[in-house]
Amino acid sequence: MRLDFRKRLLASTLLLGFTTPVFAQTAETPVPATATPAEAQTDPAAPADGDTIVVTGSRLGGDSLKQASPISVVSAKEIALSGQINVENVLKDLPQLIPSTTGASNNPGGGVATADLRGLGSTRTLVLVNNRRYVAYDANQVVDLNTIPAALIERVDIVTGGRSAVYGSDAIAGVVNFVMKKDFSGVEANADYRINEAGDGANFNGNLLLGGNFEDGRGNATIYFDYTKRDGILQSARDYSKQALVDDGSGGLIAGGSGSIEGTRFAIGGVGRKFETDGSYTPYNSATDAYNYAPYNYLQVPQQRFLMSAQTHYEVSPALNVYAEGQFINNRVKNELAPTPYTGSVSLDADSSFLSAGSQALLKGLDTDGDGYVTSTIYRRLTEVGDRVSSLDNTAYRAVLGANGDLGGGWNYDAYYSYSRTKSIETQSGNVSNSRVLQALRTTYDSSGNLVCSDPSNGCVPLNIFGAGNISSAAAAFITIPVQNTSTISEQVASASISNRNLFDLGAGPVGIVFGTEYRREHGSYNPDFSLSSGDVVGFNAGEGLSGGYDVKEAYTEVAVPLLADIPLIKRLEVNGAYRYSYYSTAAKSVNTYSGGVVWSLIDDISFRGQYSRAVRAPTVSDLYSGSTQDFPSATDPCTTAVALTNTNLNASCLATGVPASAIGTAYDGGSTQIQTINGGNPALREETSDTYTAGIVLQPRVLPGFSFTADYYKIKIANYISTVGTTNLIRACYGDDGNGYTPYNTSYCASLPRDANSYTITNAANTLANTGGVTTRGVDFEARYALPLGFGAFGSSTSKLDFRFSGTRLIAFDYNPVAAIPDLKIDCAGKFGTTCGNPYAKWRLSGRTTYSTGPVTVSLLYRYLSPVDDDTGGYSVDHIKAYHYFDLSTAFEVKPGFTWSVGVNNVFNKQPPILGDNQEQANTYPSTYDPYGRAFFVSTNVKF
Repeated sequence: MRLDFRKRLLASTLLLGFTTPVFAQTAETPVPATATPAEAQTDPAAPADGDTIVVTGSRLGGDSLKQASPISVVSAKEIALSGQINVENVLKDLPQLIPSTTGASNNPGGGVATADLRGLGSTRTLVLVNNRRYVAYDANQVVDLNTIPAALIERVDIVTGGRSAVYGSDAIAGVVNFVMKKDFSGVEANADYRINEAGDGANFNGNLLLGGNFEDGRGNATIYFDYTKRDGILQSARDYSKQALVDDGSGGLIAGGSGSIEGTRFAIGGVGRKFETDGSYTPYNSATDAYNYAPYNYLQVPQQRFLMSAQTHYEVSPALNVYAEGQFINNRVKNELAPTPYTGSVSLDADSSFLSAGSQALLKGLDTDGDGYVTSTIYRRLTEVGDRVSSLDNTAYRAVLGANGDLGGGWNYDAYYSYSRTKSIETQSGNVSNSRVLQALRTTYDSSGNLVCSDPSNGCVPLNIFGAGNISSAAAAFITIPVQNTSTISEQVASASISNRNLFDLGAGPVGIVFGTEYRREHGSYNPDFSLSSGDVVGFNAGEGLSGGYDVKEAYTEVAVPLLADIPLIKRLEVNGAYRYSYYSTAAKSVNTYSGGVVWSLIDDISFRGQYSRAVRAPTVSDLYSGSTQDFPSATDPCTTAVALTNTNLNASCLATGVPASAIGTAYDGGSTQIQTINGGNPALREETSDTYTAGIVLQPRVLPGFSFTADYYKIKIANYISTVGTTNLIRACYGDDGNGYTPYNTSYCASLPRDANSYTITNAANTLANTGGVTTRGVDFEARYALPLGFGAFGSSTSKLDFRFSGTRLIAFDYNPVAAIPDLKIDCAGKFGTTCGNPYAKWRLSGRTTYSTGPVTVSLLYRYLSPVDDDTGGYSVDHIKAYHYFDLSTAFEVKPGFTWSVGVNNVFNKQPPILGDNQEQANTYPSTYDPYGRAFFVSTNVKF
């Protein structure tokens, strides 16, 4: 089973978290057969009318282009021009973000959308709303972007680089902060609809914003309603995804599928056969008989979402302004896979009336013990039970109550309390009980000569698996098992800060300082029903639930000090620093984070900036408290191989770990290619740490008004990141490999590979979460903006304007090492995709938008580029993905003041995704990276009054 880098980083999400590992563990393995063009002549986050804007990444405010850390801004205008209904589809095209879980994620998926800066994992990207933590959707404390309505967003700030000293845990890769509309007065209604050229995948969104001021503007109240409906698309709807494709071994792709077929494949004595509808048998041919599971999977996950948000504030006096906000979100999604593939060793009734005479003769001839049954491994697609469907109903709510005000002497305060909670109920249909399958296959004849179950308990009905379509509705109902699990995650935050942005002046400008304290408590639970926890559901191993929590007490400060100004070669020289002390109730205990930066402007036109940050990610509730789950990953015990007899190092290691000399080199494990493994959380986990360095230049030439250019180099090094080592890597660490003559890399890992005292087999390999390995990534971000006024216009206007924005990221290196003890495992994923790296890490990711505005008309063209990538390991027919270019076009018409109508098309040239066969994520491609739907059209209306 593939587990790419981001999935390794998110292993607790997929395997241990709230979102049940529903389809992730039953995935099929085929076998052969930035930012805005918005008014760019000024910084989008710049102060206006003397006000101070608190930009993301600093609590002291200011101009985003004058911050030490690089900040990208996406405005509400860009979101509207994109024609996208969900925020995920806006952010995933930004160069700094690597596509993560999206609406195209069906297996795994869970119906959520997440943000992943730098490809370091969504748990390392802190998502904020109005500079405060938002509601999480699972025990990994990750925000589902589906819970943030695009129409309510004023702008999105993206700060790349560690910001834990300012915001606390999780900001290793950076921060995505959604700044929502405030002080709205009036009524605004929006309706958006988009549909693919193929006529499917319709998306509708309708929302209503109501707001008004009261008490002569001292107060404001706003309420917002939002409804979204997204239709599902099955993989059968696209030519490239309707058939599972695999390598043909000669450099091409051929139709493939699963060896678990509708008519039952069975293997006795090493000979593969299949049953026909009449109960007879014929030889099994993988090239023609493999089951095509692809058409039953979703290419676009269906969704229904209702969201309500409200906020208010009232200024009692300059010293006391009270505010409150609340959200309620109900999000319903479905995932779907082909019917359950049953694989296992069963007892076949040799004289079953379901069998033809020839099949009976075959089985009776193999009944060596004469008990009337023959043991065989079967591979049966239980199509009569129906598709596997996971229905998720997520309900979340959040409340914030706070106060701020002016204390006098330049001092201000802000204090608030927030509470958020998400409850997720997952109901699964199409699942099958393993115990009932085994019960229904053991049959006998009653006194009347009728075939019945040997054990008639629970209303057992004999199961006819001997041919496609032969399972009766009664038998299908007997083996079907309903499954449900419930999970919750809650968060409480109490925060208070005091700031002074004009503490004193050293002659170069006012010194600013802020200090504060914060308390945060996280708690979660995951409760699988008995069927899931017992392991009786086919395709799932037994797993425990989860319940636990932790709290953290923090104190922080931040300071900005202008040192010099208006002297030769120094127009402005400012340094800044931040520090946060955190005390966790977990094993992390005392944690320190800090940062320091400098901004040096030679002249008004040119500035240099640099920042160093120490950031952390504390283990999540899931990381700490997930119960143990059993797994059987593919791995080989090296002591069973012939080389263990001839290699001195390996032979000595096998003896040292409990394998007697007489057993070395023999198949004492029965020839198994899987090793029983235990996964789970780890209460002893410590925090991850990262060191981030950025250095950049900002150009704002006065000779070219309206133009700005930024370029920033970054380097992020993560140590002690939380992940599982992997059973194969545990074995390599303990015993070495053929690359180093089987010299152990680190014998301490041998303790994680206990052996059975009698059979000598490795059992219960301890693959629980640990602080292991590390990642280092380097690159350059750049962005250019230019607003050009024109002396001509149209549609009744004598002037017009062109806005240009071009941004990109050059990924220099992405070095990933899953186990620090084995340096040879390190791989550079820059420019790669495949079994280790997963989704493509393009070296160049570019995005550019050109917008022409005149009178009531705005026309905008968006260009997106992904550079070529290569397979990380080789061995596949498709080992190269060419460069991809996408174009989106949109037009907005202000029909009259207060009424705007927009139309547009995404993927103008109907660019199809790369077809990769079995070297991919799902649907024969990477549907979260490349557009899987083709050309799409959208229309929207906006009414204000």
